[in-house]
Amino acid sequence: MFSIDLERYRLVDLSVMIEPPGTAERPLEVSIGRLADDAFKMDITNLHTHVGTHVEAPAHFFEDGALITDMPLTDFFGPATLLSIDDASEHALTGEVIDAHISGTYRRGDILLCRNDILPSREPMKGNATLTPDSARWIVEHEVKLVVLDCWFGLGRDIPETRAVHDIIMGADICIVEIVVLDALTKPRCWFMALPVAFALDSGFARAIAFEER
Repeated sequence: MFSIDLERYRLVDLSVMIEPPGTAERPLEVSIGRLADDAFKMDITNLHTHVGTHVEAPAHFFEDGALITDMPLTDFFGPATLLSIDDASEHALTGEVIDAHISGTYRRGDILLCRNDILPSREPMKGNATLTPDSARWIVEHEVKLVVLDCWFGLGRDIPETRAVHDIIMGADICIVEIVVLDALTKPRCWFMALPVAFALDSGFARAIAFEER
């Protein structure tokens, strides 16, 4: 029988709690509905698929790209390496910077957890660590399985660069998990999972968790 020894591993919830009304750009509107006999309540929601912790599939960027439900579930869990950037001079990531931080830890095929630890950039979000086309090419060349970005980690320094990063990563059929909180992780490696809701859409909500050795 399969089991996880919680004496050896701690379970870390990396997801962001979402509450109505969301934001103007990413709304979470809730109304109350009831069954015909008025006995049971249900929430009726109108919400953006990028509210809170979510997975983006290639269809997010490419018109004919794979939907969430086209991707194998195995893409969304597995061993992960934590990339933590705390030096403001390295905020625009290159492949060389990634190598310098995780070359002795990363294993080809790992999930890559990207954490911004440049503290002045946390509030407000300025000068945050961000991927660039060069780091996106590193991700593809090193067969990263899934890219996970914390709330303060960017996908580019401007709109053209953000498009280029999406093009490179999603062009390789690699999904991206956004809006997670990686602060509680303390080890360079863990086991990560973010299973998206089975929406036949470009993006889907997910609960992101990690099992980290104690």
